[in-house]
Parts: sequence; structure tokens; C-alpha cells
Amino acid sequence: MIESYEYNKTHNPLNPNVVMATAASTVGLISVALLLTVYLSIILGGIAVVLALLSRGSDKKLLPQAKRGIIFGTIGMAIGYFLLVQAFVTFFTDPEARTIVNKYSEAISGQSLDDSLKELKDSFGITFE
Repeated sequence: MIESYEYNKTHNPLNPNVVMATAASTVGLISVALLLTVYLSIILGGIAVVLALLSRGSDKKLLPQAKRGIIFGTIGMAIGYFLLVQAFVTFFTDPEARTIVNKYSEAISGQSLDDSLKELKDSFGITFE
């Protein structure tokens, strides 16, 4: 049984580039799986993309595992940022959601988020008029 050179090149566990590309693919997939934990998804997606790019080394082409890592990491980061922006927009535009967030903030810190934002605005001297 003769295996191809390309298969050996992309699946050699002793090659540090292959190990890094495989790690990038795994971390990227975990990033996609943890989308509802927005911050973890963004962080792991970024790590996956960086690992995938670093796994290239001096080669001109990316390994298949690295390509998957870039794809999964980018999906994790993009959807994570989308969910984060959507949460901020919902907080500032939906009065019901703002009430819920204020109740949770009061339960946790003893002060509503609106009061905290007002204090922050006053400390920086920001006016909206």
C-alpha cells in the first residue's frame, strides 16, 4: 500500500505546522459551537484564525486543516460580533429589554444600569443637548 506524498504532508503528526493547523481547525469549530457565549466565540475565533495563518510557516499554501480553521474562526467571530451588536441595539431601543437589564443590574450590584450610565456620563461631563 503506497500512500501519496500530499496525504503524508498534510497528516504528519510530527510536523508542527500540521499540529498547529489541526489545532486551528479544532478551536475554530469550538468557536462556532459556543456562539451563544458571545465573548468566547469571538476570542476563540480570533485564536483559530491566527493559528491557521501561523501554521503556514514558510509554505505558500495553507493546509486543509488551516483553511477549515480560518472558515470556522471567521464564522465564530462574525456571528459573535453580530450578536454583541444586536444585544446593544436591543438594550438601547427596546424599553422592555432595558427594564429587564435594569432589574438584573439592581439585583447584582444594587444600582440600575441606567443610573450607572448616568453617573458615567456625569463624570465625563457629557451632554446630549
